Amino acid sequence: MAFRLRVIPAVIALSASALLLSACVPTEPTPDASPSAPTSSSTPEQTETPTASAAPTASSTPDPQATPVDIACTALITPQQMYDFNPNYVLLSSFTPDAGTTAAAAVQSKGTVCRWENGTSGITIDVSVVQPAPSAVSGLKADAGSSTDSFDGYFSLDGRTGTAQTFTGPYWVTLSSQEFFRAGDAKTLVSIVTAAVK
Repeated sequence: MAFRLRVIPAVIALSASALLLSACVPTEPTPDASPSAPTSSSTPEQTETPTASAAPTASSTPDPQATPVDIACTALITPQQMYDFNPNYVLLSSFTPDAGTTAAAAVQSKGTVCRWENGTSGITIDVSVVQPAPSAVSGLKADAGSSTDSFDGYFSLDGRTGTAQTFTGPYWVTLSSQEFFRAGDAKTLVSIVTAAVK
């Protein structure tokens, strides 16, 4: 009987030790799990931030040393050419470009700026031609987006608005619209405008 009484406290002591050790096990994986949560959540933030701010900032910077451009909108794209592209578009007599856009930069850089509006959907196509100072061209190209095989130039997408940019002779040509989901969507009009300024 005395032997049994000695065994019982020993068994109780071993059981208590086992419980204490098992209680410690979950605390070790918890620190390992917590760093992995911020790592996965921080990855999308780093991906989204540059994408949203990359294209529009520098490409929409006005050039105070630009040479004024005096080319009529109907010389850049004739009404017939636009009708062939999409018969719903009509040239607006005047408009105010949104701040921070290439069209706004063109206005401040003394360029020609035109807006065509789709009478059915309300979607617009902004066309601008600027003659920047030669020293500004390399910076404009660097911030114009990704080079494309669709035409000799660059394309960027900011939200739903695509912007095509090309440099021909002394001119910086931009076309911007929600009509342009890909560079190929702007190809026809880019070629029309670049041919008009050559």
